[in-house]
Amino acid sequence: MQVSVIAGLVHKTRTPTVSRIHRLQRLGYIERFVAVLNRKLLGRTVMMMALVKLKEHGSGTLRDFADHCTAQPEVMVCLHLSGEYDFILQVAVADPTAYEVFLTGQLCCLSVVDKVHSSLVLREYKMDTQIQLAGE
Repeated sequence: MQVSVIAGLVHKTRTPTVSRIHRLQRLGYIERFVAVLNRKLLGRTVMMMALVKLKEHGSGTLRDFADHCTAQPEVMVCLHLSGEYDFILQVAVADPTAYEVFLTGQLCCLSVVDKVHSSLVLREYKMDTQIQLAGE
């Protein structure tokens, strides 16, 4: 979003708006700016959710697994969970064959992985990156 649009929304001129944005960045409220790309137009038409159960749960094992997953370009989201499964991965690939290659070559081949349960996302009803603030 352009600064002039944000300035209009908060009823300020451009200069104080830019100063406020920089301050929010310094304070850590704004982590980064992103462009949300259409994965389907980029050839990643299949979205899979993979629930992963690990054999071990030491902090080093968890960190190493998370580092491995976040380094994979197919992994869009990697979350550590409580409950029966340890991680949930949101994986975007071109087709089912590409997911099979990812599954066998990047997940199931890891000695720490006990079980993977995969589900195909049929439809996305909400995929949002913004957090609604109080009073909006």
